[in-house]
Amino acid sequence: MTPGQGLVAAQFALLTLIVAGGRRRPARPAPVHRAGQCLMLAGAVLAFWSGHALGRNLTPLPAPVPGGTLIQTGPYRWVRHPLYTALLLLSAGWTAGRGGLVSGLGTALLTLVLRRKARMEETALAAAYPAYPAYRQRTGAFLPRR
Repeated sequence: MTPGQGLVAAQFALLTLIVAGGRRRPARPAPVHRAGQCLMLAGAVLAFWSGHALGRNLTPLPAPVPGGTLIQTGPYRWVRHPLYTALLLLSAGWTAGRGGLVSGLGTALLTLVLRRKARMEETALAAAYPAYPAYRQRTGAFLPRR
């Protein structure tokens, strides 16, 4: 297993842990539950938009697909890793609305895994696309720059 495949496996294991840790009772207060739902909705919309923008360039691995192109449109206009942001929004929303300590810990660990995966991916993108360093300078990794 390559390091990139290991990060993908860790990512999916943590997502499973987050969801499994979200069966806690009693129910959250209504405003907290609604806030979690809003975060999850934002994450789902961003995930769909990001995947659509990537098209055939979409891959779970932290490396560009062979013959791919550097996408700088859609959410990639403002953020280099909007799919990772979407996963974190979904995880944070689940944790806020339904989760417990296990979901919270899983979300924190997922953040670390996605940061590591993003660094690995950026090395590969910079090697594959000469325009990547300039793109990296003007866009944020997980959140838009001011």
